[in-house]
Amino acid sequence: MKKLFLMALAMCFFVGSTVAQISYGPKVGVNISKYGYNYKESWDEPNIKFRFGQSVGAVMNLQLLDFLAFQPSASFTVKGVAYDVSSRESGHAVYTGYERVRVTYFEVPLNFAARINLGPGSIQLFAGPYIALALVGRRVWDYEKNVNGIRETSKDIEKIKFKNKVPEGEDKDRYQRPLDLGVNFGIGYQYKHLLFNIGFAMGFANLQPDREGEDYDPADEKYSNRTVFITAAWLFGGE
Repeated sequence: MKKLFLMALAMCFFVGSTVAQISYGPKVGVNISKYGYNYKESWDEPNIKFRFGQSVGAVMNLQLLDFLAFQPSASFTVKGVAYDVSSRESGHAVYTGYERVRVTYFEVPLNFAARINLGPGSIQLFAGPYIALALVGRRVWDYEKNVNGIRETSKDIEKIKFKNKVPEGEDKDRYQRPLDLGVNFGIGYQYKHLLFNIGFAMGFANLQPDREGEDYDPADEKYSNRTVFITAAWLFGGE
């Protein structure tokens, strides 16, 4: 994982040294994210909702041609998912409440942007791969179980552990793979030094870890990040 990050950063510096027009600056944004599930048994996939997160970081704009730019960036970004367990029934038990998952990543997108002059600024179409490493995460849940009129509540906050394999005998919901890979694409508009982008990031990496001591295939319960993002950046330098 460290080698991948070093390669991405080295690519940014190499390209930056070969072009004359370079601008850079801070970037902030909002994420609307969830998990995309692809279970072997589709009926076992949970019902989920989007949840909001935020991102903060920096972006460079390396002008390769008049109409084409390379835009690497780095940011701390929050993704996750929301589960509602309202009206969920299992035999004589009725569950009501919610569960929320929140994970903070260090993410490096490597986008190429094609620009067309439009009005006082320019519109851009961008796309490229990204690599992200999970830093910290947590699960929050608060629900009530009603079994034939007997009510029990469960409420807690739990840290997510980032490993590729779940230790034998432990709950797999406490674990997640740390590395996320995918692509993002979208559209933006630049007016002078201000750049707005809206896009979609599709994760390809399976976040479901393996399990020690079990004959288990993580692909049977595959899930990946899906994120709609809106960002704003202020660029210094360039023309």
